[in-house]
Amino acid sequence: MPRLLTTAIAVSAALLAAAIPAAAAGASARMTYDVYVGGVRMLEVTSGVSLASDRYDVDLSAHVVGIAATFSDWRSNVQSSGGLDGARVRPARNVVERINGDDARTTTITFLGGGRMDVEIVPSKKPKREQTIPPEKLVHAVDPLSGVVAILQALHLGAEACQGQVPVFDGRRLYRADLADGGTVMLQKAEQGMYGGETRRCTVSLTPMVGDFNFGDERRSTRPTEYLQPSSRAPDQRVIDTWLASPGARLPAVPVRIQSESPWGRVIVHLRAIQVGAS
Repeated sequence: MPRLLTTAIAVSAALLAAAIPAAAAGASARMTYDVYVGGVRMLEVTSGVSLASDRYDVDLSAHVVGIAATFSDWRSNVQSSGGLDGARVRPARNVVERINGDDARTTTITFLGGGRMDVEIVPSKKPKREQTIPPEKLVHAVDPLSGVVAILQALHLGAEACQGQVPVFDGRRLYRADLADGGTVMLQKAEQGMYGGETRRCTVSLTPMVGDFNFGDERRSTRPTEYLQPSSRAPDQRVIDTWLASPGARLPAVPVRIQSESPWGRVIVHLRAIQVGAS
């Protein structure tokens, strides 16, 4: 599964994490998404969140479905945890497991503070390397899940959420996430989704900043593989549009639709189910 597309899905799970009001200590929820690429259902994604007054835990699991499962049994599990200090997120640990047949790889990021990161890849084909990105560039960096937790945590504390910039570190590269509030828009209910109606649109633009595209254990070249299409605004930018709404009575606002572009067609993520009080 492409790393950048996985990042887009991780963003969707993190949006739910912060959508539960910050005051609701011990709140938890679980949601299910279907991912369509070029109009074909390719992935099922489930994610859960447990949110306390000073701590968050988010998990995400994805696996191929439908015709894609005929050719691949790819699956991925992502976990992020850390502390909450008002609107500020303090990530502690991020674990990404990718499995494709007999090939399994786990990347663990431990946030040591002051921009220092410990990144461990198991198994690794080469000896572990020292941090290649200067710590000063990573002082405020967060992993993809924790990054959007911070954005909507700010929203529920009364601050503007979908604006500004967030540095996002995926274990190899540092991205700049630029956020833009698209205001209130009406979303037509899709056959594949569970919601239609008034939404808030938020656009996330990911721009690669610095990092090692060949971390020392990749089979591919040092050139980044294009999994999401470049935007028309900047050659290196990848754009993810998200529509947020409460899909039912007493349910928090969550991503009901996520959309981007890829070389294989438009990527659309539809919310299929949500259960509050489960994680």
